[in-house]
Amino acid sequence: MKKNPVQIAKLLTLKNKQVNPVISEAKRLTEIKIIISQSLDQQLADHFEVAKARDGQLLLLVDSPVWATRIRYMQNEIINRLKNYGITKNIHNLSIKVRPIEFSRQQNKGNTSPLSISKKSAKRMLDDINSIADPELKLALLRITKHAK
Repeated sequence: MKKNPVQIAKLLTLKNKQVNPVISEAKRLTEIKIIISQSLDQQLADHFEVAKARDGQLLLLVDSPVWATRIRYMQNEIINRLKNYGITKNIHNLSIKVRPIEFSRQQNKGNTSPLSISKKSAKRMLDDINSIADPELKLALLRITKHAK
């Protein structure tokens, strides 16, 4: 019995018990990053990501110890700002982990073959791209389909 593939846009909008919590958490973390970024200077805002906000704990990832130190100096201001917005009223502790960009690049150096997808997968993606409203996502997916082999 062969199952028909479901379009990505439909899959993400379905009331799926496994997918919806993940999407909701990703949106919440994105909102937290936006709120924090508004209280930081742009240079600092470009060097962190929100990894987790749960059980009173906020975990930020930064790409250098320098940025970690600067965020630590602003720790109380960040927590107070988040409490004022009401998204994360229970956050009372901020943790920062340094995750250098070079580290993740070095891990991938062993894989010398360029990334590619099959022509069949690219065709399916092209079919699904038409149903996506977000123009940036469309462009990103179109770039991926150019790697078909």
